[in-house]
Amino acid sequence: MGWLTLRRPALPIHSEKNAAYSEHTEDITDRTHSPPTQLQTRTFLGREYPSQDRSTADSDLPYIDPAILSLVEKHWTSASPADESQNTDKRPPSPPAWIVINNVIYDCTDFQHQHPGGSVVIRSFVGHDCSWQFWRFHGEDQMKRFGRALRIGRTSGVKNRFMETPRYVGLSSLDDW
Repeated sequence: MGWLTLRRPALPIHSEKNAAYSEHTEDITDRTHSPPTQLQTRTFLGREYPSQDRSTADSDLPYIDPAILSLVEKHWTSASPADESQNTDKRPPSPPAWIVINNVIYDCTDFQHQHPGGSVVIRSFVGHDCSWQFWRFHGEDQMKRFGRALRIGRTSGVKNRFMETPRYVGLSSLDDW
């Protein structure tokens, strides 16, 4: 998978487990990746989009029109690498890195640099849905620990650019293919 970036050496893990089990592909024990502790506000096209309180239910998040996400994606793709080399006092603020998981919008603008899989993974989904990709690599624990503090709103109708590939787990025979 070309969009993954190894941030540290992967050491083999030896297990004493004899029964079936599952594990995450990321090392989630690293304490340097801490969730945001305070609510932040991102301004995009003159409008403020604050992160929401962790206790707010997804259904109670403010609705953000999918057209806004389309504009986020357009601003992201039109930002040139030269913008980043300019003096920080003169360059415009970088566009937000918003992604959608299960119709909830997450502001990963700051978090992308802490993401254990690298920022390229998040950048490749800015303005788009990445639900099935997220759940293939993460679990509820990561969503609760990191994701809830990054939520800025909910939306609908945002499509994933990639068709989900079938999982071949649990096939009883080769005839099931």
